[in-house]
Amino acid sequence: MSDQDKKVVIETGDSGKGTSEINEEANTEELEERALSVFASERNEDITALVFCLITTFLVLLFTKWLV
Repeated sequence: MSDQDKKVVIETGDSGKGTSEINEEANTEELEERALSVFASERNEDITALVFCLITTFLVLLFTKWLV
């Protein structure tokens, strides 16, 4: 096995389904940035969904009060 083929096993925890293998020479900073950008985009999606839920709830409460 050459130096370029060496793999490193990384514990990723429960959400990462256990372990992951990466090349020993991989750019870990780039991998970390990619992982953080995924979490940031999921956070933005969650905030957007929360805002839509709050607006919808407000509109429903507003119209039900007007209809009564």
